[in-house]
Amino acid sequence: MASFGRINRRTQSPSFVRPFILLFVTSLLLLLLRNTEVVRVASTVATEGLVPVQRVLADVGASANRIGQAIGEIDRLRTDNGALRQQVDQLTLENVRLRERAFAAEQATQLATVARRLDFESVAAPVISRDPSGVLHTIVVGVGTNDGVRVDDVVVSDQGVVGRVSEVGANYSKVLLVTDSGSAVSALVQGSRAAGIVRGQYGDTLVMDWILQTEAVKAGDVVITAGLAIGNDLRSLYPKGLVLGRVVDVNKAEAAAFQRAVIVPAVDLRHLENVLVVKTVR
Repeated sequence: MASFGRINRRTQSPSFVRPFILLFVTSLLLLLLRNTEVVRVASTVATEGLVPVQRVLADVGASANRIGQAIGEIDRLRTDNGALRQQVDQLTLENVRLRERAFAAEQATQLATVARRLDFESVAAPVISRDPSGVLHTIVVGVGTNDGVRVDDVVVSDQGVVGRVSEVGANYSKVLLVTDSGSAVSALVQGSRAAGIVRGQYGDTLVMDWILQTEAVKAGDVVITAGLAIGNDLRSLYPKGLVLGRVVDVNKAEAAAFQRAVIVPAVDLRHLENVLVVKTVR
């Protein structure tokens, strides 16, 4: 057994020694021949052959580096773009809020100016509902009996007459617009002082009836409330001097005693946002 182990070691040892000897001899030859012409030529040829490969590898490495930088730059720009877009959206919303506040403040100032000119107590109210079709000539405002509002109180804007309260709840009031066919207001033509009755008609216009043919009425004349009672009423619901609208046409009949004027309301009733409820009923 011992001899077998020795024989096995002797047969395996050359397999380790031979590669070492080969590498050693090769290294020694290269060391001794490094300055010979053959080695220098071979080195030059090998170097020249490797240069294109090195250039390709260098270009590939540079391209890969640029691609990596581009991807990183795109990610950074995407992040910056998202942040800037968010800032723009926030600034846009803030601008809208500021404009709405400025508009609300301007409307409040205008209504306060109108309130100071009236001899009655009044309360400002937002318009909270309207008929978008215009078939029903009513709006709903956000004040009611809790604010001292009563049926037949007059409703105005900074431009003129809106209508009167036809129904009232604790926190709301329904307003019958001056353009409704059931509305009737005693009126005067501001220049000639011609008197008549202004009523609503289908659409967004008014008509002024019972104007004597002898009265001078023309397009462009301003029509105001007369402050006079109609029929058997003891007093007018509308104080004198509120603007109703402007004459746009006059219809005269040769055989009639009266003429009719077509009036455009002073108030843009389709775009009302805030009104003033004048407490004329006590």
